[in-house]
Amino acid sequence: MKTIISASRRTDIPAFYLPWFIDAIRAGFVEIANPLYPQQIRKVDLTPQSVGWIVFWSRNYAHFLKEHTFFSEYQLFFHFTILPQSKLEKTAIPLKTALKQMERLSALFGPERIIWRYDPLVFWIESGQSKSNYEPTQFSSLCAAMAANGIRRCYTSIAFPYRKFLRRFSTAFPNDLLVQPEFEQQNRIVQEMRDSAAKYQIQLYSCSNDRLLQIPGIRKGHCIDGALLRQLEPSVTVSIAKSPTRPDCGCTKSIDIGNYTKQPCPFGCIYCYANPIISY
Repeated sequence: MKTIISASRRTDIPAFYLPWFIDAIRAGFVEIANPLYPQQIRKVDLTPQSVGWIVFWSRNYAHFLKEHTFFSEYQLFFHFTILPQSKLEKTAIPLKTALKQMERLSALFGPERIIWRYDPLVFWIESGQSKSNYEPTQFSSLCAAMAANGIRRCYTSIAFPYRKFLRRFSTAFPNDLLVQPEFEQQNRIVQEMRDSAAKYQIQLYSCSNDRLLQIPGIRKGHCIDGALLRQLEPSVTVSIAKSPTRPDCGCTKSIDIGNYTKQPCPFGCIYCYANPIISY
C-alpha cells in the first residue's frame, strides 16, 4: 500500500512553494505540523518507494510546468481552480493564461488526471444588488474550452458562511452583506450549470455539499479518490478508506502537507478555509 500525498489543501504549493516541495522530495521526507496542535510534528516519507500518487491543488501551474520532469517517478493528479476573478481574491491569473496551462497539463498527463474546480460559488449584496462570482455565460465558455482539452470533470460547491469567512468578508467589505441563497435559488443555479456542462459532456460534481445531490445528474465529489487513482494506474495500490476532512467530504485517505500559517497563500481568497489572514 502506497501513500497519497495531497499538496495541498493548506496552501497553493505549485504556485508559491514548489521549490520547498522539490527540496523536501530531494531530502526524502517532510515534517508537517498538526494544524490544531502545532507542537505535534509528523515526519512523512516522500520517496517514490513510499508515495504512490501526488495530488496537486492550484490556481496557477506555471512553475510546475517548468519543473514537471522532476516528478517523473511519481503518479500525478491535478485539481485546477479556474474561476472568473472577482473582488473575493487578492490576485489571480488571467483566464486565458489558466486555459493555456490546462491545455499543457492535459497534453502532458492526460485529461483523465485533471479536475476542473469552479468553486466555491459565493453570493453577496452590494449597493442593494445581488452579486455572485458565478457568471453563466463565462461558465459555458469555460466548459467549451475544457471540453476542447478533454476535461470531463467539474467540481463545484456553494460557499458556507462560516465564522472566519463572515469576519473576513465584513472586514474587507463593511458595506456589503454576505448571503447564502435559498435552496430553490441554489438548485436553479446548479441545474443551469449542470445543463451547460452536459452540452460539452462534462460531469458536474458536488464537493462537500451533499444537499446538491438531490438535483438529478449531480454526482458526489471525491477530491482524493483512491478508487479512481487505482483505476488510472492499477499497478499502484493506494487506500480507498474514507477519510473526510469536513462534513459531506467524500475523500479517501491521504497525507496533506504544507502549512496554513507558515506558508500563507498570496492569492488571498477571502472564502478559503485555508486562509488564516483576517485583515484585508
